[in-house]
Amino acid sequence: MGSESGVFDLPNVSLIFWEIVAFAILLGLLYWFVFPPIRDQIQNRQSQIEDAIDEAEKTRAEARELLAEYRRQIEEARGEGRKILDESRKQGEAMRQRVKTEAQEEGDRIIQRAREEIDRERESALREVRGEISDMIIQASSQVIDRELDSEEHERLIEEALNNLEAEVVGSGVSKDGSSTA
Repeated sequence: MGSESGVFDLPNVSLIFWEIVAFAILLGLLYWFVFPPIRDQIQNRQSQIEDAIDEAEKTRAEARELLAEYRRQIEEARGEGRKILDESRKQGEAMRQRVKTEAQEEGDRIIQRAREEIDRERESALREVRGEISDMIIQASSQVIDRELDSEEHERLIEEALNNLEAEVVGSGVSKDGSSTA
């Protein structure tokens, strides 16, 4: 068997040794010069992503707070609007009641003045009727004094005085109970 080459052959062992040394140098160069910038880039990118996630979570939390604040403000505005509306209704009702009361009082004053005016007119009419009656009595008395009356003449004069009185009372618009008909 002449030349058998095995795994542990001297030329093969030195080649394997140099390949291992070259591979170790390559790994060392990669470890000291290539991997640190790649590792730094990966760490920078990872921290940027984490910061972006944190920022997004903060923004989301702020958005939730703002949404809750806006909802609270909307509810406050609605409550304030209802309060203003209720207050306006109460003021309107109070104003309506006040105007109604004032109108009622004014109507009562007008009725009272009308009653007072009617009473004055009635008193005036009664004074006028009394004056006319007294004039008629004086006139009738003077006629009676001027002549002597028999009973028929006496009845006729009384009847005539009463008719004149009734005609004047009806003509002046005063009824027999003393109230004005005009």
